[in-house]
Amino acid sequence: MNSEDFLKIIEFEADEINHFFKKASIEGRGTSQEVADRREIAVKKFLERYFPFPYRIAKGNIIDSYGLRSNSIDCILLNPCHPYTVTDESKYSLIFADGVDTAIEVKPDLSNKNELFRSLDQIKSVKKLRRKKDDHIKLLGKKIIEEMEISRKQISSVIFANKTFSNIETLIKHIGNYYIENKIVKREQFDLIVINGRGILYNSRKNYNIDFAGYEGLYFIEHNKKTLASFLLQLNRFPQPEEKFGTPVLNYYYNENEKPVATYNAEINKGLLENG
Repeated sequence: MNSEDFLKIIEFEADEINHFFKKASIEGRGTSQEVADRREIAVKKFLERYFPFPYRIAKGNIIDSYGLRSNSIDCILLNPCHPYTVTDESKYSLIFADGVDTAIEVKPDLSNKNELFRSLDQIKSVKKLRRKKDDHIKLLGKKIIEEMEISRKQISSVIFANKTFSNIETLIKHIGNYYIENKIVKREQFDLIVINGRGILYNSRKNYNIDFAGYEGLYFIEHNKKTLASFLLQLNRFPQPEEKFGTPVLNYYYNENEKPVATYNAEINKGLLENG
């Protein structure tokens, strides 16, 4: 299989998630929780195909060793080091921050402002958690500065949606203004917002998980049919509680080298930078 074959499969994956979301609206009609559960299943199945056992996908609250607990999160990618704390009902009784790779909140349509702001709050509750592991790793021969060290101890957090505003700058403005008006500091903000089949909104912050050299703020890149592939690539790049051995298999079949033009709002990004 070459990269073109992989991208063709990813296109089918994107279509399948899209159809699953639409089907969920019909099958779960009348019960909002039923609809939400069915949509989460689509994303869960996708992740399970590309992060098979010993990785696992869970749902629920995440706790850390400092006594903090997140809100309930839709899809949680568990590192192989996470204990098998599963009940008879196949649900996780406890989800430990020190065994979590990435937290993913699933939403059908981010053009609904209430859903958008609720998602941002869900992510904020995850970003308050801290992994315990104190690894005095040196990156590139340099001492890890405080912000980077905190970032490595936080859980990478993503919002996954199927749709959003037709004008992506509207999404950027809503998010930016919400963060600025509520004084939500950068360490409590999301890392990625993935819009299936369209692109990814990156939250670039110096010394954090997403760091575009020389650029800070919200930047949307239209990956289009490559969106899910770029999402998978980024999941493999996030800091993890236990480092991987060897190179992730995906790197041999897809490596995003192109530098597409990003959509952003200079005023919003300036406000976010001043917000701290």
